[in-house]
Amino acid sequence: MDLSRQTVVKVSRPADILGMLPHRIGFTPTESIVVICLHGPRRRDGLVMRLDLAPEECDAQVSADLTGRAVKAGATGAVLVCYTDVPASESSTLPRRALIEAMLAELAGGGVAVVDAILVHGGRWWSYLCEDTSCCPPEGTVIDSDLTPSAAHYAAESVGQGAVVLADRQALERSIRPPDDRSEADRCRQALEEAADEVIDAVGDVGPAALRTRTLALLRDVVARRAGGAEGASEQEAARIILGLRAKDARDEAATLVLETDPHALIAVLSALARRAPDRDAAPVCTVLAWAAYAAGQGALANVAVERALACEPGYELARLIEQGLAAMIPPADVMRLTREVRQALADAEPDGSA
Repeated sequence: MDLSRQTVVKVSRPADILGMLPHRIGFTPTESIVVICLHGPRRRDGLVMRLDLAPEECDAQVSADLTGRAVKAGATGAVLVCYTDVPASESSTLPRRALIEAMLAELAGGGVAVVDAILVHGGRWWSYLCEDTSCCPPEGTVIDSDLTPSAAHYAAESVGQGAVVLADRQALERSIRPPDDRSEADRCRQALEEAADEVIDAVGDVGPAALRTRTLALLRDVVARRAGGAEGASEQEAARIILGLRAKDARDEAATLVLETDPHALIAVLSALARRAPDRDAAPVCTVLAWAAYAAGQGALANVAVERALACEPGYELARLIEQGLAAMIPPADVMRLTREVRQALADAEPDGSA
């Protein structure tokens, strides 16, 4: 989510962190290692990284990889959170302690101070670092179903901006894929076939530039309706946008809409379009979704959108570039800066100076 649009929320205890993390990631983590990067003397949070827990023999590799990414992101501090329901190999230690200790050493060597390292296991949490039984009892602390005031504040703003917490990463993946319902899929397919004839006729009648203008005007209108609380695109409108985005200039301008529209409404509309797009037509809309999600700080959604785009068209160049940016931990602020440059380049390319 775009943190610049939110009130600053002070986090002072593990319960705050655990209540907010699902809203930062987009789903409730399980069997995961999470690194929250912190920046500056006030320890403002930035990049949040999550990986599936790998076998214990991979601890050194996982530790080196995550540390490298944290350092590249400019982190000066970090909070580690390990989610697992797998018991420890030894009864006298917390699960995955070896991984945490490896990360503590790697991060210290990279100049990143670990503020806390938390285990979530069996509905309770422990600190790997704190030995004070008055705040961190040996039996762990039950995770309350009620959010702390800080976490509740953060969650309320997240929901108000349109963010949704899904059950797991698989649910996030499913949220941008066509439904299993055959009748709905058939309706989408029929709408796309009808729209294809319209697009072909439009190119012949008014040319590609006018088709781009129509596609972007329709997308802007749908996003504005969604931001106002109305329903999104109809099946016919969705089909026209999905096919229109196959044109590179329309796709590139659509990616810049994050500069001018409500980003959460835009992401909601693009996610709905991705659900309606069969694999043969999905790469452009999933790539625009990935760009918008990345610029808005929704890294998990950006990742799954890129994965679907490349699964549909492995050589899709813009999706590859986004994938490389995510792997290189390029911050969302830099993506927004690049988006402004793309918008300006599109404007400069227009004979009348308009994009």
